[in-house]
Amino acid sequence: MHNNLAVVSTADIAPRDRLGLWGDFVCRHIGPLQADTFGDAQFEGRLELGQARDVSLARIVASRHRVQRTPQGIRKDNRNYVKLVAQVEGAGCFEQNGRKVVLAPGEWSLYDTTKPYTVSNPERIDQIIMLLPRETLARLGLDLDDLVVRRFSGRSGVGRLTYDLLVSAFESLRDGATTPGEDDLAEMIASHVELAVLDRAGTSTDASLRELTRDRVKRFVDINLDNPHLTLDRVAAAIGCSKRYLHKLFDGEDDTLNAYIWQRRLDRIRQDLADPAFTGRSITEIAFGRGFSSSTHFSRSFRESCGVSPRVYRLLMQGTSLFWHRAARRQWAKEARLLGAAE
Repeated sequence: MHNNLAVVSTADIAPRDRLGLWGDFVCRHIGPLQADTFGDAQFEGRLELGQARDVSLARIVASRHRVQRTPQGIRKDNRNYVKLVAQVEGAGCFEQNGRKVVLAPGEWSLYDTTKPYTVSNPERIDQIIMLLPRETLARLGLDLDDLVVRRFSGRSGVGRLTYDLLVSAFESLRDGATTPGEDDLAEMIASHVELAVLDRAGTSTDASLRELTRDRVKRFVDINLDNPHLTLDRVAAAIGCSKRYLHKLFDGEDDTLNAYIWQRRLDRIRQDLADPAFTGRSITEIAFGRGFSSSTHFSRSFRESCGVSPRVYRLLMQGTSLFWHRAARRQWAKEARLLGAAE
């Protein structure tokens, strides 16, 4: 059993008890669903379920079966989620809002848990499912009634970003590794879905897609800025792209992505140095708390960005009185002499 997952398996259960065990687990952890096996006497299944911040992730490997979300089930437990499903193996048929779609391996779709639906798996399936808070998509202005039960390709283009993120997020959770973009996984997957919808509608140009993706990168960087291990490799893994693509995203920007990261850290440090609440903390402590791991690198970077040392900047920000400005000037002169001697 994986430490990060709740698991139910029918492997050691008598055939007559398997569907009941499966149904109880699903109802307890996912929500009330009616299940049947198309009349088959045998049923085999394994379901692994875990939590990554505000989303739930699950993997279902099971023989043929069908589940239904009924109005009665919704009244008992109205969990306000949208389910994203990535089809890994087998074929799954999804029905909601009068629409029906059959997913093949490498495709993904969504359905809304606040409304009735049916999922029919006429053969053995392997699926990865994410339960995403409904409002995460609604905040983006997406029409959920129109969005659900649509087929998206996970083999190429923008849709592949969503598919790959679903798979990698579950695998990381199962293996106990850091889930890609865990601190902002719900927002990240919602942005991926938004891009896929725009791409499907043909309303987004390459330029607008690049701009949206660049905004997602910046949002991820800002959330994880204080992590000293934030690297381009980690950003690329979280966004679901290569480092080369990251560099292309920032073509035409004033800064490279790496420069953007360091500049954002310096911006936050400047705010901290000017904040009276941080008076009791040393400059080194503040810098290291904002993602720097080298005092030399920090001091050089700060001076290049602000024109003065962190110590002089802090003195200047202490107040508007002549006392603080004279103290800052004395410190500046002292540092200038030391710099001159070093040269």
